[in-house]
Amino acid sequence: MTPRERVMTALKRGQPDKVPWVENDIEEEIQIELMGGRSDFTPGDLCRTLGMDGFGYHFPSGGKAHDGQAVQTTGTTGKDAWYRPTAVTFDFTPPWIADMGVDGATGRTYIKKGLLTDRDSLKLFDEFLPDPDHPGRYEQVAKWLDKYREDFAVFARIRLGSASTFECMGLDVFSIAMYEDPDLVKEVHRRFSEWSARVVQNLNKLDFDFIWANDDHADNKTPWINMEMWAEFFQPYQMLVAREMKKPWIFHSDGNLFPILEGLLTLGMSAVHPIQPAAMDINKMKAMYGDRVCIAGNIDLDYTLPRGTRAEVEAEVKDRLERVGKGGGYIISSANSITNYCKAENVRVMADTIRKYGVYK
Repeated sequence: MTPRERVMTALKRGQPDKVPWVENDIEEEIQIELMGGRSDFTPGDLCRTLGMDGFGYHFPSGGKAHDGQAVQTTGTTGKDAWYRPTAVTFDFTPPWIADMGVDGATGRTYIKKGLLTDRDSLKLFDEFLPDPDHPGRYEQVAKWLDKYREDFAVFARIRLGSASTFECMGLDVFSIAMYEDPDLVKEVHRRFSEWSARVVQNLNKLDFDFIWANDDHADNKTPWINMEMWAEFFQPYQMLVAREMKKPWIFHSDGNLFPILEGLLTLGMSAVHPIQPAAMDINKMKAMYGDRVCIAGNIDLDYTLPRGTRAEVEAEVKDRLERVGKGGGYIISSANSITNYCKAENVRVMADTIRKYGVYK
């Protein structure tokens, strides 16, 4: 099988020739480290070096590593940065409507304070959000797809609108507003979701194989909303985006999703990622839902990849391949993404273990 065929088979809950490996993101600093200090590699070069089956996200494109979240900061860089990206990216997430900070040590952007705090602030949508139908971005990405896709599975990253709502209101403002001004919460979510739905309409026309929707809903203990709240405040707007999906898609949220998973699955995603080990039991997930949805992820980011020994990395990866990969319907990956704080050597051990033990008998 080609890498693309392998991934697409798993997304349909089938059993390919090998367990496919695809990451939601690999931060650029560790990309360069894994490539021996080079930054002038192609996405395919990175996949071949590690033995991965697909890519999306963003790449250093011959320059210095930069913060991949910078695509979401058009409030300071201007909308033209979204319309005409210069470094290779397959991200289509909406900009944050927030007061942003920059970590002086890493250059990583972060949200200091969400700005969507009342009805007057809704005017900021016009200031921050670019035109989701602007041809510039799609024309450039189409060129990159043509140049770099080879026989790998290629995905675009989006949001359904939920994470943007949490982040741009602030979890505290969001929580209070659900009771004091529920229509404000719904209006914010509706605007973000309608923006993403229009983006997806454009992505459907491009040569992507699948879409990865990143919308955190939970912490390690529980979702930030219960099922009743999800049905009222989230599901109608998430469905605006889900209905536009003409390609397979993966839903991502860290944390414990079990209390709202039955509701989330009505959105019709092909896979759920990352089944965070500190929050969800992947064997329980496989037993309960493996016949309904592909499972992706679960290699630990709290200890194993950043601090584990070679033997610990190999043991965990081998366990997931043999137990969760059994029968197909599994895409192995980290429990979120390959971050700069992971040990490059541990990522290489993960790669070697997948090569050694990931073949279906």
